[in-house]
Amino acid sequence: MINELLIITGTAAGGYALRTFEHPLLRKGGALLYLVATYFAGWLLTGSHAAGAAAVGGWFLLPWVEIVLRVRKMRLPLTRSLRHRHPPNRQDFPHLGELTEELESEGFDQTDDTGLDWEEMRQFLRVCYHAPSLTQAVIHLHQQSNLSVVFVSITCRTRDGRVVTTSNYPFSQTMQSAPHVILHRVPTADSFAELLAEHRSLLALLGISETDLTSPGADGLAKQLEADLDSQVQHNLGRGLIVESGDGTFRYSWRGCFYLWGQFLKDMVRFA
Repeated sequence: MINELLIITGTAAGGYALRTFEHPLLRKGGALLYLVATYFAGWLLTGSHAAGAAAVGGWFLLPWVEIVLRVRKMRLPLTRSLRHRHPPNRQDFPHLGELTEELESEGFDQTDDTGLDWEEMRQFLRVCYHAPSLTQAVIHLHQQSNLSVVFVSITCRTRDGRVVTTSNYPFSQTMQSAPHVILHRVPTADSFAELLAEHRSLLALLGISETDLTSPGADGLAKQLEADLDSQVQHNLGRGLIVESGDGTFRYSWRGCFYLWGQFLKDMVRFA
């Protein structure tokens, strides 16, 4: 038994050592050693390969604890009504000024501070606009429980109804995008200039020029954002990923829970 415990401990220690490096391949190697250590624990302590495989599978079933105990019980608004909001304090969003300066240095003008509060969820959006290219950029702060996520999105709209968005949102989407939405995620973008370059490259790849674009104008951006959010909700209702739960709210269906699980697994592998 002592030898078995030494093998398990040594493998786990090797995984921990690799996880201290910054290189993504070494970190993924460390995560793999954790899985190997888990397999050894199940196999060596029970003598069953099936137990080892089941122990490894347990890591991938962990997201279901969050999904069943919290996400499944959540009720979210069917209609997202954005309201003008004052900027968060520096403690909640210390980099807002710096991000705004990045957007302004690329010719974007601030048009509105808006957002949505719903129970434990808070969203702040600083909407900016570049009139010559009919391009919208939004600085997002999403807060829920003890988690805060900051990201930037850049959006153009075509005359034929397509919405092209480039974002550095770090996680997989929690709902599917509507069919007319083309979403390009670049979570590794280190600056707004880099994200904007990616967005312009995407437009060129799609064969979209400035003459193909349209815009509601600076004054209509917030309303257009509401319409985009409502369109996504309606699409996911139609797909059966969410269902109405009464009082103007929706919740995730079991089909939607399996979709979320798949998204969680993508992030587990990516961030490993």
